[in-house]
Amino acid sequence: MVGKKVKKVLHNPETATIILLVIMVVLVASLQSNFFYSATVKNNIVSWTPLILLAMGQAFVIIAGGLDLSCGPAMSLMLCVLTATMKADNPASGWKALLFGLITALIVGVVNGVVVGYLRVPALIATFATSYIWLGLALFIMPTPGGECVNWMRVFYNFGSVENAPEFLKSVGKILPTSFFLIVLGVIIWIVISRTKFGRYMYAVGSDRDIAYQSGINSSKIQMCTYIINALFIYACALFYAAQNQSGSARIGDALTLQAIAAVVVGGIALSGGSGKVYMAIVGALIMSLVNKLIYQLGIQSEYQVLVSGVIIIVAISTSVIYSMANEKFVVKGSE
Repeated sequence: MVGKKVKKVLHNPETATIILLVIMVVLVASLQSNFFYSATVKNNIVSWTPLILLAMGQAFVIIAGGLDLSCGPAMSLMLCVLTATMKADNPASGWKALLFGLITALIVGVVNGVVVGYLRVPALIATFATSYIWLGLALFIMPTPGGECVNWMRVFYNFGSVENAPEFLKSVGKILPTSFFLIVLGVIIWIVISRTKFGRYMYAVGSDRDIAYQSGINSSKIQMCTYIINALFIYACALFYAAQNQSGSARIGDALTLQAIAAVVVGGIALSGGSGKVYMAIVGALIMSLVNKLIYQLGIQSEYQVLVSGVIIIVAISTSVIYSMANEKFVVKGSE
């Protein structure tokens, strides 16, 4: 009985990714003596939050057979809308900024969803095009970094840094950053959605959109909804950046798009759609973040860091793929 459970775990395609995460943690911890200190863990959660949030949103889209190359510029646009609307000396402006930011997020999700889901433009082309639209709008709103942020908005970064915050919140902020709760909320959203009809339809559309449509599933609507969900995760990331930096920049999200997609793939979610779990995107984002930390700890010269990072990511993805292929062969042999 125990042997069967062990075999089931070992044959799970997610196992390779978890093992890879453990290896990365061990490697980094061996180089950084204070890696498991509470302050270090807290700082790591904070610094890794943007990539985790974007990867989770991207995972919804990819599972449903889509792709979003515009998530980085979209996040920058939302950030610029937030910080351009707020006035530091006017706390009420924060509420207006939240509303404008949410409207922007919904527009981003609907536009991407309509173009990909209803107009049937390939996701790669569609979101590549909209990425320029979002970037252009962000630069129009904020040509140079700037903007302002009200103090209470820091609740999205750290409870303890909000003036006149209740002592309970401040005490919580000393232990866990707000970003931790944003990630937990994202996981809860995934758990709820995965147990609904929409969650099942999402996988069906990702596996084969046409067959799903012939089965009575509104494939276009499902894909549009995943883009809207993705936009809300992007908005959460923009809120975090606004609270952390107290300012905005139209180019802050440039590097995050491909990192988010890579994190999803490293997490074992197939780019072809129809498979994977959103929470594994978190694991992928952690591995990606640990790769960067490992490179820093090894003291690799800056001109080689990108090269080494790329090689490590390829090795990580290849390891997961080879592990999955080996499992498939084992299952086939076992059934003969």
